Amino acid sequence: MDLLGRPVNKYNLGCINMKNRQEMLEILGEAMEINSADITEETVLENLGDVWDSVAILSVISIIDSYAQKSIPVNVIVESKTIKDLIDLVYKNDNKVISCQ
Repeated sequence: MDLLGRPVNKYNLGCINMKNRQEMLEILGEAMEINSADITEETVLENLGDVWDSVAILSVISIIDSYAQKSIPVNVIVESKTIKDLIDLVYKNDNKVISCQ
């Protein structure tokens, strides 16, 4: 918990609103242990090889659960094809975070 009683997770995200999709890209890159400069929203997850493994998937599930307003089925996350697909699970068309729990 932070000083305001909000939960804080491994990525120190707490309930701080994100400003843009680029920040989410950086957080996902960190979770997958990839330099965010080496990935874009168009990056195909399957092309990441060993980086897109079960540990990375669990980390991404945790991140998306922290920021999505509704429960996202795990199979939707696992079946995502690109980084953009993952980010779209969190953001609406207005490029803002839906919410943070």
